[in-house]
Amino acid sequence: MSEAAKGNTYWLGKHHTKETKLKMSLNHADFSGEKCHLWKGGITPERTVVRHSLEYKNWRLAVFEKDNYTCQKCGDKKGGNLNAHHIKSFSKHPELRFDVDNGITYCEDCHEANGFHKGIKKDRLALAI
Repeated sequence: MSEAAKGNTYWLGKHHTKETKLKMSLNHADFSGEKCHLWKGGITPERTVVRHSLEYKNWRLAVFEKDNYTCQKCGDKKGGNLNAHHIKSFSKHPELRFDVDNGITYCEDCHEANGFHKGIKKDRLALAI
């Protein structure tokens, strides 16, 4: 907050009406997707689109359920510490991307220790459910 704004209580406790919120929402829709000034022609990589899809998230959950939410190498059962790993490569076998039998559950340590994804940044591997 800027020094000039400190102590300004004009908006404190006030809320937008439902009509105003609707107008702001509709106005925002005019600047999304292709209409946005930041649009670059839909260049999101295929792997990003797939990994953020509902089908991929369902595949991850199915792999976790199949393996009883347990690392198949060390037996770790900590939630939020598990990764669904493709046995046959995600990029080389697109036909198997959503095959539950092509998935195995590893904890982060075992997934990293096995060196499956050398050179790939860790934050690209993490995907929230």
